[in-house]
Amino acid sequence: MNILREIKDRILILDGGMGTEVMEQTGKQFDIPEQLNLEDPEVIIRIHKAFVDAGADIIETNTLGANRIKLAEYGLEDRCKDINLSALELAKRAASPHSVYIAGSIGSMGELIKPLGEITFQQAYEVFAEQSQWLEQGGADLLLIETQIDILEAKTALLAAQETTSLPIAVSITYPLEENLTVTGTDPETAAITLSSTSADIVGINCGRHPRDFKSALNQYQMHTDKPLIVYANAGIPEKRKNRIRFPLGPVEYLKYAVEFYRSGAHIIGGCCGTSSRHIKLIAEKLKGKKPQKRARIPSYFRSSSRNSCLFIGGSEPFKAVGENINPFSRKELDQEFKSEKLSLARSLARRQEQAGAHALDINLGQSGDQNPDFFSSAVLEIQSVSKLPLFLDNNNPSSLEKALQCYAGKAVINSISGETKKYQKLLPLAKKYGAGVILLAMDDRGIPDNSDQRINIIEHLIQKAYEYGLTKSDILIDPIVLSHASSPKSASETLAALKKIKQMKTPSVLGLSNISHGLPNRRRLNQIFLTMAIDRGLDSAILNPLDKDLMDTTKACDTFKGKDPGLRQFIRTFGNVQEEAEETEQKPAFQSKKDELFNAIVEGEKKDAQKITSHLIEQGENGLELLKKILSPALELVGQYYEQKKYFLPQLILSAEAMEGASQIIEKTFPEKGPVQTKSKIVLATVQGDLHDIGKNIVALVLSNSGFEVIDLGKNVASKEIISTAVNENCEFIGLSALMTSSLEYIEEVIQLKKKKAPEIQIIIGGAAVSSAFSQKCGADAYAGDAMSALRKLKNMV
Repeated sequence: MNILREIKDRILILDGGMGTEVMEQTGKQFDIPEQLNLEDPEVIIRIHKAFVDAGADIIETNTLGANRIKLAEYGLEDRCKDINLSALELAKRAASPHSVYIAGSIGSMGELIKPLGEITFQQAYEVFAEQSQWLEQGGADLLLIETQIDILEAKTALLAAQETTSLPIAVSITYPLEENLTVTGTDPETAAITLSSTSADIVGINCGRHPRDFKSALNQYQMHTDKPLIVYANAGIPEKRKNRIRFPLGPVEYLKYAVEFYRSGAHIIGGCCGTSSRHIKLIAEKLKGKKPQKRARIPSYFRSSSRNSCLFIGGSEPFKAVGENINPFSRKELDQEFKSEKLSLARSLARRQEQAGAHALDINLGQSGDQNPDFFSSAVLEIQSVSKLPLFLDNNNPSSLEKALQCYAGKAVINSISGETKKYQKLLPLAKKYGAGVILLAMDDRGIPDNSDQRINIIEHLIQKAYEYGLTKSDILIDPIVLSHASSPKSASETLAALKKIKQMKTPSVLGLSNISHGLPNRRRLNQIFLTMAIDRGLDSAILNPLDKDLMDTTKACDTFKGKDPGLRQFIRTFGNVQEEAEETEQKPAFQSKKDELFNAIVEGEKKDAQKITSHLIEQGENGLELLKKILSPALELVGQYYEQKKYFLPQLILSAEAMEGASQIIEKTFPEKGPVQTKSKIVLATVQGDLHDIGKNIVALVLSNSGFEVIDLGKNVASKEIISTAVNENCEFIGLSALMTSSLEYIEEVIQLKKKKAPEIQIIIGGAAVSSAFSQKCGADAYAGDAMSALRKLKNMV
């Protein structure tokens, strides 16, 4: 049997929800269902058999949480191998004698990778590699990396599985938040672009919210990948019925959505939480063996992504500006900072270029980055945290590039790869391995040709090599190279001629614009004029200075004349109410006062700056409590607005909260022992019993503690009695409860009932992916919050 060959010709049926079936079969709540592989294997065999008998072509092993990090929560890390191998044995016993594929299930670690968490790339890689190898050793037919909450973790798991096993690999992302977002703010379009360039054999979506939300996500996947799609949703949003958690969609209701998944191009269809063998039986009867739907042809323009945004270049897309300013060449202050391995100015430039309208950022640390892989990767991590834009990685050292690619959450762009044999032989495999785009440069071992035809010959050779290494058209940008007009007066005309020929090849192009004016006076004007000529010849994007407003305005004006701005919407939006402005510079923005500077440091998440400015203001006699009320809290409120408006995402939210924390620590040192600190509202936070997920709860703790609340964080998997006793003994006003797993919802209700008996005056706010506003009202909670900023706002109102 070959699953990759088979799904080209017929729809395969996946099984249903293992966790909910365990509860149904046993009537018990298990903290970690994987332990049943060793303690009660017959339960798992019965569940597998029921799905096989219902018509499933693929059954998943009971190993979703069987990685070393999750098992360590219960002291089972030393039994990791046994749990995984036994899961395969049970699945094989249940499948026999049927011809059924066995998918080794690999879930999230429950901890985020740096900088959002404490786990390093290498630690995560080893965890996923270990589990993947055991699943292959046990006899899995494929690996299913599923219910992934962060695109970087999904990429890391995929890389580990791909490098340590020979099995086909499917990767499935879950979107539990409103507007179809992952926990870390990635939407389906961004995920599809990122996964499409990786080595994943199958990609898709599972779990999440209601299956009606899946259709728009599937449409985004279809637009950006031609890989086979796997789709399996929950049976609706869970609710409590007769003291048990139930999913509202029965087999007939769920079948309607399964048919929609089929019509939207899915190749493998099944069910997640709440779907039983009865659900799978109806799906199999309706869809099993059908020929997959023909999918629309994917546009061939260039694609790149970050964790939170996409970049499209070419075709009918408007011109794209890539910010050039994170580059020490001719920037003494930045060069000095890089030599000291500091990144404060680089972070500021990243923000300013994004605010000025850049669509991506080029990262070049000069020799400091080339010679120090750790520094280059740390820069990529930090700049990803302050900007949502995709990054172009400009580095001559393959070791530095690889380390940066490992920690990049999205589809990066390698800038650049020339036709020099040693270079493309090293860098093209890196691009394929990490799912990166590339800029192909019109130079080879003999240098840069004077003639445009010779440059095109090099480009055509490089494109062919890129295809041989597994890259596709949507991974490639072409740079025909522009040289300084001062030293090579004929080069400009050859570059323009090359651009015209590249346009005929229907391959997107890019230039390092500022090269044209190097060594000449009036550089801004020369850049602007040459850019206009290049766009006329078909240039699609350029690495340029987005802080030069005239240059950015030129790109928008050109779009209107090139027919890339339908209805002149972009032009009118940009220039409709514009008055003449002074020329932008690359200097740090000036602030009217130190208080303004402190406000900005919180908004931009600059912890060291926030601490330094706060200390200065305190030394100048400012009142710490007034700074908290009038500067720090309003700054964090603005960050919250940005987060809700999707201007900021999780990385920026965390940085701002940490900056607030740094400033608050300095201010609190000025308070007397029995002063304002004692007036803080107290809240106990906990992830309820049976649930090991605490990422969201930790973010809430960070935000609340830096917004005037005293937070007592009990951690995860906390017993109901402990939560109530702590809240009572600590004289808390509030309790905050989190649950990601639907099976843990009953413990939220248990805490609420205990609270009513023991401490009715305490108010309870609940949240987490498994929780909804309707559940909050039904179970008697005082408030529901969908995210950290919502929790802060509602708690302030409750105070």
